[in-house]
This record gives sequence, C-alpha cells and structure tokens, in this order.
Amino acid sequence: MKRQYAPGAIEAADLIEGRVEPHYAKVLIRLLAAHAIAEKLTAIGYQLALEGITDADLRPTIEKNLAEERKHARLIYQILQQIGTSEAHADRSMIPLMKLPSFAAPRHFAEYRSDEVALLMASLSLDVTGLLMIGVNYRDSSYAPHQRAAEIILEEEEEHETFASGELREATDRFGADRVNAALREWIPRAVNFFGPPGSGFTFDCIRYGLKASDNGELAEMYLTMLERRVSQAGLEMPRLTATYPHSIVQP
Repeated sequence: MKRQYAPGAIEAADLIEGRVEPHYAKVLIRLLAAHAIAEKLTAIGYQLALEGITDADLRPTIEKNLAEERKHARLIYQILQQIGTSEAHADRSMIPLMKLPSFAAPRHFAEYRSDEVALLMASLSLDVTGLLMIGVNYRDSSYAPHQRAAEIILEEEEEHETFASGELREATDRFGADRVNAALREWIPRAVNFFGPPGSGFTFDCIRYGLKASDNGELAEMYLTMLERRVSQAGLEMPRLTATYPHSIVQP
C-alpha cells in the first residue's frame, strides 16, 4: 500500500491549523493513546516489581526501566496534549480497548506483582515487543513528534532486549527449565496478541497515513522468529500457538 504522507511530514501545527484531513487526526490520537497507556501500564508493572523483588542484582535494572517507562509515557502524553487531548481523556478512550487481548500483557503486568520469572516474562512480552513495534512502525511515522519520540525511546531502551535475552538463560539455570517453560506458555500468547489483530481497518488507516509501516500480523511473525532463537539458545521449548488472533496455546 502506498503511504499518503512521508516520514516526518506532519507537525502539530498542521493538525491545529486544519491542513490535514480530520480522519488523520482521529487515527493518530487513538494510536498515541494506545502507545501512552502501554508505557504507563508497563511503568506500573515495574513499580510493583520494585516493591516485591528483593534481589539486589535486579533492582538497579528495574529502577532504570521504571524511570524510562515513566519518562516515555510522559513524552507521548505531551504529544497528545499539544493537539488538545489530555492524559485523562486519552486514558478514558482506551478503557474499552484495554479489555481486548492486545492489552492482556501490559494489563496483567500492572495488576499482579511479579517475581523474578514473571518479571523476565514481562520484559520479553512488553519491552521486546514494544521495541520492535516502535523500531519498525513509529521510527518512520508521518507524524514528526511521534517519529522524534520513537528515536528517543529506542535509544534509551536499547538495553532492554539484551537484558531479557541474558536473563532468559540465567533464569533457566537458576529456576530450572520446567518453571521457565511454564512461564513462557503463560506469557507468550499475551505477548504475540499485544500487536493486535492482523488486517484491521484501523491498521489499514495507520499504514495508509504513514503512521505505521507494517501490519500487526507481520510484526507478530517478526517477534516469534526473534523469540524462537532466544528460547532455543537458552535450551527451552518454544510454545505452540494457534494460528489465528487472538493466539493461545495449542493444547496437547
């Protein structure tokens, strides 16, 4: 599909002064609201982990990730504020969507205090998927403020994926393959569903307007390919998933 707007083509002033069709603004606000609430829920999850995990070696990483997620949530809310959408309004607009499978991972992380294994699964399910989504989709966004925010987030969170991969191997040695495999079966469907349903009308609009570069199904396949390599390197078993969204574990 040919995109209507080039990367970085639209600034806040273009929306405010009516130089862009209204539907572009509607799609953009929904996309930014979803991005912002995902960052906020992830920050809440790290706060809960910080309160519950006593491992002195993990705490500096949790504190760092918490500070970054909070900063990045504020960054996206500020972008929304520039075009007249408050944080409260953006969050309210997400209430119906947060009940969908695409928000199961961040919602679970924010609602339940994590132990060391659950923290690792949340990192694999949120940090890694988020970096993939931002790196593939938002870094070339037609909305320049979001494009600039994506560059900041990618630069500051580049260590998150390395942390998740390294901890996967260490967790296997520390807690045993059975426990980590069980956690993978619980979390990986949530992680894959985080990208959302493939071929949706909303994603079509995002791609057409240049707010996204890839369909949700393509991102999910990229993530699974990446994760399968990490899981294999750690001597673990990749869960078998159903073929269609929302994905779940294939029962033996």
